[in-house]
Amino acid sequence: MSLNSTLCDMIARIQNGQQSRKLEIFIIKTKLCLKILSILKNEGYIRDYYENGKFIKVLLKYSKDKPVITKIRAVLPNYKNTYLSIKLLRELRSRNNDLSSLILSTPKGILTDYNCILNNTGGRILIEVF
Repeated sequence: MSLNSTLCDMIARIQNGQQSRKLEIFIIKTKLCLKILSILKNEGYIRDYYENGKFIKVLLKYSKDKPVITKIRAVLPNYKNTYLSIKLLRELRSRNNDLSSLILSTPKGILTDYNCILNNTGGRILIEVF
């Protein structure tokens, strides 16, 4: 599987699971998925995840019977401006008022937009979470 198909598959499973009010879903295990799920857990978007052979069991999170993740989308590399410099990240972060998170692929690994600002690095946007 390529990077984009794995990423898009994970996002589709999360969206479909939350739309159908499932408590848990299963995702194909890859290093990229594990890193992204770790970030989603640390940011409070999912309850937890567990490795289970070739799959990852993801426990979805709800607040007042509504999904915590209202929208999640992959930013594919053929879009314009998928690479953000540190200056653009600071500008987006100030405009956004912490209503969403960006997950980026950087030279220092997979990081959120906030961590990119702290580490003073830019990167390519992988996922946008609302």
